[in-house]
Amino acid sequence: MATTPVQETLMPSEAGFLGLMHAHGIVTQPFSVSGVTRNHAVMVSLTEVHPDGQPFVGDAVMKVCNVAAHDGGVVDVRAEISWGSDLPVRVSFLVS
Repeated sequence: MATTPVQETLMPSEAGFLGLMHAHGIVTQPFSVSGVTRNHAVMVSLTEVHPDGQPFVGDAVMKVCNVAAHDGGVVDVRAEISWGSDLPVRVSFLVS
């Protein structure tokens, strides 16, 4: 039996850099994202940054494992940073 695809109107997405975290290993970090609710789709990217704030692709492997948006503007991000010590990591968000 064929199903009818659900059609929704998607609004333009909002993207932005929201913060730095200094971490290694598997970490879960909450971020405050104004206006976000549990009904929003939130995508996250990670990149290492130089002390001057310039992003770059370093030797550490960085993975976004889980992202959960909550009512009240909180987004929990679980990430894995494969390095032996804390690295400065820029966390960027795309919300739709």
